[in-house]
Amino acid sequence: MKNFFFWIPTKVYFGNGEIKRVGDLSKTLGKKAFVLASKDTMKEFGQLEALTDSLKKSGVDFVISDDVEQNPKDYDINRQTEMCIRDGCDFCIGLGGGSAMDSAKAVAFLAAQGGGNILDYLAGGVNPTLANTKPALPIVCVTTTAGTGSELTPWWVVTNTKNREKPGTGNDSTQASVAIIDPELMISLPPTVTQNTGIDVLFHAMESYISKVATPFTEVLSIESMKIVVDTLPKVIKNGSDLELRAKMAWANVLAGIAIGEGRSNTVAVHALGHSIGGQTNVPHGLAMASLGPTYLEMTWDADIDKYAMVSSILLNGQKPISTDKKNLAENSSKYLKEFLKKVGVEVRMRDLGVTEDMIEPMTESVYRTMVDALDCSLKNFTREDVLEMYKRAM
Repeated sequence: MKNFFFWIPTKVYFGNGEIKRVGDLSKTLGKKAFVLASKDTMKEFGQLEALTDSLKKSGVDFVISDDVEQNPKDYDINRQTEMCIRDGCDFCIGLGGGSAMDSAKAVAFLAAQGGGNILDYLAGGVNPTLANTKPALPIVCVTTTAGTGSELTPWWVVTNTKNREKPGTGNDSTQASVAIIDPELMISLPPTVTQNTGIDVLFHAMESYISKVATPFTEVLSIESMKIVVDTLPKVIKNGSDLELRAKMAWANVLAGIAIGEGRSNTVAVHALGHSIGGQTNVPHGLAMASLGPTYLEMTWDADIDKYAMVSSILLNGQKPISTDKKNLAENSSKYLKEFLKKVGVEVRMRDLGVTEDMIEPMTESVYRTMVDALDCSLKNFTREDVLEMYKRAM
């Protein structure tokens, strides 16, 4: 068995009603919170009120920025950081999906540096490795989706609007001190958001499993997460008010988040290519992954017959395969992924997301500037020609 490392520093509170703990937990981190909440929805559906009520009861002061957009932008992070510093906040809370939590991490980091421009710390900036930087302010992540796993990873993604790239970064200090996963906060999610975020969970779990740096620890988490998603996502899309289904998807998200974050199994080439689509088109990440996923499996299935056969078996979820032969199962993993995505209402190619042929070259360049680590985690070596080929096949 190979050597491996994992680290789980985040205190995780999972279950219905856990949002009520946020005030008492925040008291241990600072005196004044900067709350970054997803635009409109957190106020509309009551999640923001639930959070601020808890803060008030515990005597924690706060400032709210409830204007976090999908796929956080560099200029918003800079502006929000100025607010955080100006108002004397000493820790950050992200309330919402991955965009809100990533914004909280980015603001907590940049505020600790005394402000500035977040572009300096992204790919192409003066310090993209975050070397010799000050530790981020403490972070609390309160997730309202089962999707990104950001509450359990140190990573955060900010869109560089100057060159339309979507790089990820992070260090140990941008790991949340506290994560609250309360399925009751997810009841109000519409089917399309449930669908897109659920697909993201599946890809996190699947990619961490077929990653070059997967470990016995992450493989157990990845397999269980995939099984839960395949069985639960079609049901919860149809019946979003079922708390038990919401809890199962939230748990799958936790497992996948730990696998790619604390387990350090990372994601693979398909994620790198998906980020570049998001940078160009601003589409939900789950849809970007769905447009590329089947092509990725089609191009890589023979890298590990046993693992890809396992992926197929999970995607089939008890259905009869074309053949039980492992090689046949592995070879048909792309077909079974397409069938599952169709089952949850997603039949999408890159062109359906607004990608045009002239975007392929800049997206390929972006992959190598911003996400080469994910490329390197793939079981197959990806050349520039391979990236171009994958994009072209997925159009």
